[in-house]
Amino acid sequence: MGVISGTAAADAAERLVVLTAYPEDVVSRYQAAFKKARPDIDLEIIWRMPRDALPYLRQSGQGGVDVYWSAAYANFLALKSEHAWRKLAADRAAVPERVGDAPIADPEGYFAATEMAGYGFGLNPEYLRRHSLPAPKTWEDLARPEFEGHLLFPIPSKVGFAPMLADVVLEACGWEKGWSLLSEIAANNELFAPGGPFMTDILTSEKKGIAVSMDFFFASAIANGAPLAFEYPDRVGYSPAHVAIAASTGKPEAAKAFVEFLLSQEGQKILFHPDIRKLPVRPDVYRSAPAGYFRPFEQPGNGFGYDAARNLARLPLVSTLFDAAIASRHEALKSLWALVRRAEAEAKRLGKVDMLEKAARARALAGSVPVSESEAEVLKSQFKPRSEQGDAQHRVDAAKSAWRESIERNAAEAERLAREVLAAAGQGGGA
Repeated sequence: MGVISGTAAADAAERLVVLTAYPEDVVSRYQAAFKKARPDIDLEIIWRMPRDALPYLRQSGQGGVDVYWSAAYANFLALKSEHAWRKLAADRAAVPERVGDAPIADPEGYFAATEMAGYGFGLNPEYLRRHSLPAPKTWEDLARPEFEGHLLFPIPSKVGFAPMLADVVLEACGWEKGWSLLSEIAANNELFAPGGPFMTDILTSEKKGIAVSMDFFFASAIANGAPLAFEYPDRVGYSPAHVAIAASTGKPEAAKAFVEFLLSQEGQKILFHPDIRKLPVRPDVYRSAPAGYFRPFEQPGNGFGYDAARNLARLPLVSTLFDAAIASRHEALKSLWALVRRAEAEAKRLGKVDMLEKAARARALAGSVPVSESEAEVLKSQFKPRSEQGDAQHRVDAAKSAWRESIERNAAEAERLAREVLAAAGQGGGA
């Protein structure tokens, strides 16, 4: 919520107001570097988290803001639709609009990507070695039985980066298979929510060996000496941050200069700092990257093409469904999936078609959600991010109540089928 401003030649310099949510240790590095490059422009930084930035920028005169710079894709899209941005005149030739098939910037040029973060697997290599575990390579690997009890997965409704993480899994694996996978991953492992040590600390202390997360949390910890590693899956989802120039700015040339600095080689290389460790959006700066730095523009998995802008609107619905089908039933899911796996093993051992079919049906029901992908497209407009829920909370509560009956009915049928398989195999139906 504070404001800081540069002091060198402050009286003579042109004041440029930048609204951001980046922490001070990130902003101060950019501010110092930009002041060195452009001593004629004095940055004034206003901090607002994304939920507060939107109403701030909707004020008369856009609150006096000249540039908005933040990892808040939804805000950039919403304000673009309200004609809040000037079209960027900055030279963006060196900055692709896509990473492989994944769009990261506005195709009409009203805002540009400045950096990216990728989703993947934080690891403690010593923990994995001690437990004789391989590093996961794919999203599907996370549900493998050998990882049971060794993994953390964040709850989307409680961890800011997790709604898109869950949606990346759904996009990578397909809606039905994705929900089944999320259900099975959660049933095998611990769900993470704020209120205690962060994921990096939990892995450093060797209480767990794997955490599904965003890369920069782990990359920064590793750069500062933590005995951790980070692996990207075969299909990587990226979450970009952006910059835009306010339509109401009276300083378009100074604003353009700051945008160009963020996108310049000098500005992009700041992302390599051990306390930042984000992914630059300029392919050419990776020539200066530290050894082992992930290079998103060179990855074969770029064909996956997760479209964050297209899917943003359904993230609140995904979070609500995760709560209803998974987080609120975590202990029951553990028992159900253990039963389903036993049934599958017995059906496979005996090779009987009817048992295999029942086990397959039990699996499908255990990991199902009561909303199809096409229904989600219709329903998503009824759901808002937590910060915007307001009076719409009753709709969320009503949806959860309506879904609960279907979820419990499917779970009961899955349990019945699994027990029938076990009984036919002479194993009994006990858990």
